[in-house]
Amino acid sequence: MLELAARYLGIGIKRRSEIFSGHKLTVVFPEPTSLAVSRYSFYEEGLTRMVLENVKPGMTFLDVGAHIGYFTLLGSWLVGSGGQVHSFEPTPSTFEVLRLNTGQIHNVFLNQFAVGFGAGTATLNDYGPAFSGYNSMYRARMSEEALGRVKVTQFQASVIPIDDYVVQEKLRPSFIKIDAESAEFDILMGMEQTLNSCRPTVSVEVGDMDIEGVIPCRDLVQYLVNKGYRAYEFDGDAIVEHQLRERYEYDNILFLPRN
Repeated sequence: MLELAARYLGIGIKRRSEIFSGHKLTVVFPEPTSLAVSRYSFYEEGLTRMVLENVKPGMTFLDVGAHIGYFTLLGSWLVGSGGQVHSFEPTPSTFEVLRLNTGQIHNVFLNQFAVGFGAGTATLNDYGPAFSGYNSMYRARMSEEALGRVKVTQFQASVIPIDDYVVQEKLRPSFIKIDAESAEFDILMGMEQTLNSCRPTVSVEVGDMDIEGVIPCRDLVQYLVNKGYRAYEFDGDAIVEHQLRERYEYDNILFLPRN
């Protein structure tokens, strides 16, 4: 009923939910991530398993595209008191929900920045509370028909490269999760030094939608393979070695350093 009401009224309705670890999370109906967490107590099984299997106590976890904080909260639980989580979410309204969910946790550090190749500012698209997971500096990863029914506004956000942030905060990241709605390659270009010196595990959202200015996901995957990483995917049952494809549907690919 809350979902239907939110859709009918065109607003976001906040409610408290609980993820599988027992932690409370404020979600915003009718946004898809929020609906999944509310219904099933988790979101994106494959990526959740990747994080559970690779994030350990004492690690430093970077959540790029933190949204409302599901993976920030999960990472905080896994790294424990000896670890840190640094989260990045540029959309003001989404950042406030992220702050509500994780801002009081001692090992979480929140940043209302976009992440990219160079420092500066960027114009981002905000698709409203029902589609906040699609917010990006590029066109939303949705069909033209669906996009035509969505009201979009724009806002300015500060941009920082991961390399700059890592130096600034004196970090050595162990796991970097990247979900930035088509800006993933820009982010990778801004973390080359971190990839070379820290050799973190990396997860990257993929999905070819032929969006102007966005490289094919095959090239993104190949870039990390050329950097000395081995690619893995979730096949519905387990995390298995990934085979390079010509075109990608929506998914998350895990990259483990060879050395």
